[in-house]
Amino acid sequence: MSTLSRKQVALIHVAKNQLKLDDGSYRAILRHIGGVESSKDLDPIGFELVMQYMITLGFKSDFSKTFYGHRPGMATPAQINLIRRLWAEYTEGKGSDATLGKWLDRTFKVSAVRFLGANQAPKAITALLAMKAQTERKRKAV
Repeated sequence: MSTLSRKQVALIHVAKNQLKLDDGSYRAILRHIGGVESSKDLDPIGFELVMQYMITLGFKSDFSKTFYGHRPGMATPAQINLIRRLWAEYTEGKGSDATLGKWLDRTFKVSAVRFLGANQAPKAITALLAMKAQTERKRKAV
């Protein structure tokens, strides 16, 4: 049984399509690199190995920049996604991971969202919700 998310399985298929791999070549990579017959059977280590191999073949993705998986003691992927979404809403879509990182550095002494600890993530979410609410109140008052 796979422990990969649907997004991870989908990413492997995106890589296959981007690299224009025929089914035989794709299956050979899964078999020789990941040790499985289907991407759905990959474990997290097999996923990393297959993705690293796909990258050596020329696959380009920003998935690894945005998805960090479950890391004990660190913010969960759901918390990271929520923080990014709240930041985008607060900045009206003008914010980036770089500007979010600057805010996190000033506020939590953490240079990027990927370094946010499990105890800091709820505080960041609460702060962003408050900032967003305050901005909305100011807009309504004008």
